[in-house]
Amino acid sequence: MGLLKILCLGVLIAGVPIGVGAQEEKKEKSNLEFGKIQELEIELASVPDSVGSGGKPAPTVDDNKATQEGRWLRIDVPFSTTNKFTPEVKFKFYLEGYEGVPEPEGGKVKEKFVVLTGEATYRDVPRGKKHYAGVFLPPASVLRFAGTKSGGEQDWVKGMMNLKVEATEAGAPVQGAFDLQESKEKGPSGRGGKKDPDWNKSADAQEMTGVLLPIYDTPFWPKDYKRYPQPKKP
Repeated sequence: MGLLKILCLGVLIAGVPIGVGAQEEKKEKSNLEFGKIQELEIELASVPDSVGSGGKPAPTVDDNKATQEGRWLRIDVPFSTTNKFTPEVKFKFYLEGYEGVPEPEGGKVKEKFVVLTGEATYRDVPRGKKHYAGVFLPPASVLRFAGTKSGGEQDWVKGMMNLKVEATEAGAPVQGAFDLQESKEKGPSGRGGKKDPDWNKSADAQEMTGVLLPIYDTPFWPKDYKRYPQPKKP
């Protein structure tokens, strides 16, 4: 009988930390988690045919990249949620870019490092394993911030530029961030990666606030509204 009591007591004692540990782990696990880098979708997208140009002629672009005219840079970052509904979640995007700036003398053009930013907020996000948070860079801005080399906008599509996304839920920062180059020692441009995780806060960068637009500020809305959770306007 004494042996039985000891065994039972041992089971109870052993069970306490296991149960507590499981509960703590459950409490610490974030409701929102970013998806894998492989699930990121970046493309140069044309305005849907159903939208067209609204009866207006397309703007003239005096640039050697005129073939880019009309294509928007679309960035869709994957994330998941475990709660039945998440009342509100806000994403802030940081995208590496370069603007050609003429030098005061000589007429030469040099590249200036810029960080393009924008936000997307969603409300009443249902539980799901694969949601997308998305922003868009307008065609003219693509031309402006793609750097000076021909076809520079393809560096975004090929994942050769830094991209970081941070999230806040109910005003509180979500642990971790989506960082396109985080697994590398440094990004293709020399910025970002493990050696430069705070590239988006670099002292030599100029932040271009609000350049990346939420879907409702683009011609892709409302045709593509089903691709994202319910957006919240300011």
